[in-house]
Amino acid sequence: MSDELQVTRRGVLQMVGAIAVTASFAARRPLFEPVAEAEPADTDLADEEPFVTDHARGTKLEQFLRSRGIRPAHLARESGYSRQHLLRIRLGRMKPACRCVVLIVAACRRLCREPVRASDIFQLTPFDVRAIERVQRRLTE
Repeated sequence: MSDELQVTRRGVLQMVGAIAVTASFAARRPLFEPVAEAEPADTDLADEEPFVTDHARGTKLEQFLRSRGIRPAHLARESGYSRQHLLRIRLGRMKPACRCVVLIVAACRRLCREPVRASDIFQLTPFDVRAIERVQRRLTE
């Protein structure tokens, strides 16, 4: 028997998976029904608004970059961080370290040629502001 016509377990599993996905797509419904979650017993929790993330607007950094027409690849090059790392920060999946904030702010200043402050592009607490100022002093020394 030639190599082209041999049936392997892996090939059979791939074929079964492809058929299952195709059938689910053709039926325009999910392959597995989601499991219904139990209702919260506490009525106070049910009255709270659900957490909603506005992906269209993004974080302050994302809004800043869009308003100035700064491409993420250019910010990555100027700041020295990878595009993937900056993506996590831009989408709000990760909080940047103080040093990262300082380098991103400096990169934004160079790219848009405007006096940019850290509070313009990040949600900062007073503690964060003091920590960022200490890092800026250390980097300029």
